[in-house]
Amino acid sequence: MTAAVLPQRDAEPEIACRDDDPPRERDVAVGEVAQPVLDRRAASRMHVPTIARMAEEPLFPGTGDVMAAVGVCWWKAAYAARGGNWGLAAYFVRRVRSLQGKLAVIRPKYTGDLAAFEEQFLSPLLAACDAKDRAEFDRLYDAATDRANELHVKWAKPYIRWVLPDEPPKDLEMSSQP
Repeated sequence: MTAAVLPQRDAEPEIACRDDDPPRERDVAVGEVAQPVLDRRAASRMHVPTIARMAEEPLFPGTGDVMAAVGVCWWKAAYAARGGNWGLAAYFVRRVRSLQGKLAVIRPKYTGDLAAFEEQFLSPLLAACDAKDRAEFDRLYDAATDRANELHVKWAKPYIRWVLPDEPPKDLEMSSQP
């Protein structure tokens, strides 16, 4: 398959500007426009990324946001397995894996520990779900929870110690389906 090529005349698109303005560089430094541009004619002369302002909220979730979602999925996985709802338990273990994969992208310093956690605990937990092996699931789940708490200490968050809530989640049926 060949790549599409722009005709030479389209390789450098023309940027509209007033006749008395000097030609602008194609790529302008981010943040060059300190104030929002209200004049549409002025905005049409500027490179689009220069008028975009950073939102007050970050574009990506923080580690705490991701880990809060992991905690909810981890809680639900345990109670689904206890209820014999192996499909739901596996779903939430896969969800934990997915969330941790996203965390590895936004916080690369955790990549090695997250990969090891997946290999040592999440993959075997999924196998225990497939085998509907409650004893193995519980053993792996407890070991994984202990390891997660060790990692919190390793990464200077010793005040974060996850524990399984005493009550099952109320928003889903945790028992096996007929």
